[in-house]
Amino acid sequence: MNQQEQPILIVGGGITGLSLAYELQQLRIPYVVLEAGDHTGGTIQSLQKEGFELDAGPNSIGATPHTLSFIREIGLQDALLEANATSKKRYLLRNNQLHAISPHPAKIMSSAYISAGSKWKLFTEKFRKSKPQHEDESVQEFVTRRFNKEISDYLFDPVLSGIYAGDPARLSVKEVLPALPRWEKEYGSVFSGLMKNKGAMGGRKIISFKGGSITLIKRLQALLTGPVRTHCRVQNIQKDPNGYLVTYQQHQETASLSVGRVVFTSPAYSTADIIRELDAGTADVLRDIHYPRMGVLHLGFDRAAIRNMPEGFGFLVPKLERKHFLGAICNSMIFPSKAPVDKVLLTVFIGGVLGEIFFDEYGSNTLQDMVVKEVSDVLQATATPVMRHFSKWERAIPQPNVGFGHVRAAVQQFQEAHPGLHLAGNYLSGVSVPAILLAAANLAKELEQQP
Repeated sequence: MNQQEQPILIVGGGITGLSLAYELQQLRIPYVVLEAGDHTGGTIQSLQKEGFELDAGPNSIGATPHTLSFIREIGLQDALLEANATSKKRYLLRNNQLHAISPHPAKIMSSAYISAGSKWKLFTEKFRKSKPQHEDESVQEFVTRRFNKEISDYLFDPVLSGIYAGDPARLSVKEVLPALPRWEKEYGSVFSGLMKNKGAMGGRKIISFKGGSITLIKRLQALLTGPVRTHCRVQNIQKDPNGYLVTYQQHQETASLSVGRVVFTSPAYSTADIIRELDAGTADVLRDIHYPRMGVLHLGFDRAAIRNMPEGFGFLVPKLERKHFLGAICNSMIFPSKAPVDKVLLTVFIGGVLGEIFFDEYGSNTLQDMVVKEVSDVLQATATPVMRHFSKWERAIPQPNVGFGHVRAAVQQFQEAHPGLHLAGNYLSGVSVPAILLAAANLAKELEQQP
């Protein structure tokens, strides 16, 4: 049996694994999906509580052309929710006041949340000839070098906390904001690059699904005709005459599969454990990728009790504000059907690289109470929440920190040394759902071309 006739083993039944299985199915390539947990979808989890629709993982999706095409292809267009026009508005907390923020240069220059001195730094940045001290800079190093510390603290840091829950002093600018060093190289200035590309900086349309993000997972699961097995924890992989022998535990039973090709869509730390006997060096590299702890706190309020509800997507909290949360999404403002008509719903994010220590310092329950008070103060709430739900992720978002190029090099070397094995997952593709869907489609085409 040649490789094209053998099923491809997909390790991991999250959004990466399921979307890859779907793309392979479209190409008539057989597959088997093994998922360690009791459900597919990974961090994409949705639930209904007291009339509120809650997402513990991704709350919304950027509507890229490929994503919209994919949604139409799988027949989910009737379940689509488009965000209100207010979703284009974002807010920043400074001195306990909410300020509307925008990526457009003119609006930045007229804003009240950065000082006149920093605006001058922005305006004169194109005349600055500073050069990086080393090839791979952190976001904080890059932005401080090109502008100043205040712009790093109040423009870039909170945005990256909202996406990665990361530390800008460690996140690689090449990985998370690749346009910035590219603009510096092409135009000699980040601000000039921003001006030249301001038409593309308005942000894509935001979408969600009726029933929550889990609707996407349920649809993929329903379309897949190949085996998708839960409670199957892959333990190790070894070479054998057919390619690779994969040992896994299903419930209390040990089983194995002999396959020619394996795609690991599991988190980096899980993949590291599986491949350690085969390649300890790559396992060590993957194990070093940090996944911080995070909490997701859903709060429902009576609409009449909120005197300062931001009319937009949500608000970000710079670390200098010394709060115990990273920011909040105003779900019911952008998707009104997510809450009863007389209620508002917010999703508040806690922890991350700089805040996970709070779980140890205060304990989960006390920390939640502190965050409820802080959020209530920002919203000028006159009553306590009528609904509260908390989810905790012990290992949340992979951090593409400075030196992440070493990870990519190790992955490439691993795949060259072990033909038929492929490493995938959001630590390589990017953490957004659109990035994951596109990477899965591209990988399926690559697998189709292999002999």
